[in-house]
This record gives sequence, C-alpha cells and structure tokens, in this order.
Amino acid sequence: MKILHPSLSRPSLALALVLWAVPALAFGPGPGGGPGGGGPGGGQAERGGPPQGPFGRGRPISDHDQARMSTRSGENLGFEQLMRSAQTRGHGEYLGVEPDISRNVYRFKFLRPGGNVVWVDVDGRTGRVVSERE
Repeated sequence: MKILHPSLSRPSLALALVLWAVPALAFGPGPGGGPGGGGPGGGQAERGGPPQGPFGRGRPISDHDQARMSTRSGENLGFEQLMRSAQTRGHGEYLGVEPDISRNVYRFKFLRPGGNVVWVDVDGRTGRVVSERE
C-alpha cells in the first residue's frame, strides 16, 4: 500500500518535516511554559500586561468577549432577556449594543420612528433598565 503522494519522495518528506519543526523549536515556549512564555497559556496577564482573550492567542479580552463569558458562566442574563428589557423603553429599530464590563451594563441603541436615537442602559445581572437617554 502506497501512502505518500506520488510527487513526494521519502527524502523530500523528511526535509519538509524538518523545515516544519525548526521554527517551532526556535520560537516555541519561552521561559515559564506556554506559547510566548510567561507561564501556562502564555498570556500577558501573568507578566502584568492585558489579559488574553479565549478566541485568539495574544489578543486582549474585549468587552464583547467578557460579556459572552459572563453569560455562559450564568453571571449575567442572556442577550434575549436583556434585549426585551431594553425594548420596553427603546420603542424603535434596534441598532446595536455595547457592553460596559466595568459597570456590568449593556447599552442598547434604538432608532425611534421620528428619527431620534435613544440609548437604554440595562443591568447585565438583573435585566433592570438603569437609564435612558435621547
């Protein structure tokens, strides 16, 4: 049974494996373990930098990532529940949401039929509307 592609010989396969492994050896785990060093996981949080996101190595956690994690852990209500609370005051076309993780508030933006834009802030834990601004 032939496993190799017809255009690959055993020496060229060996060369390809070496070329693939060399960068991993040269730029692999730094001091402390994980990718990029600095401890398990290689995040900068261990070194005093911004915390790293779960969706991309080296990328800081965004407010949207943090909001998603808080909802999954059960700390915050789901988006649908928060949206229903906001719509009771927004009364218009939904334009978007911006989570403010430092206050655990979600700012919903609506366009009312008369053309006015309204922002409705909803508490992420309780779903209670905390403010409304036009």
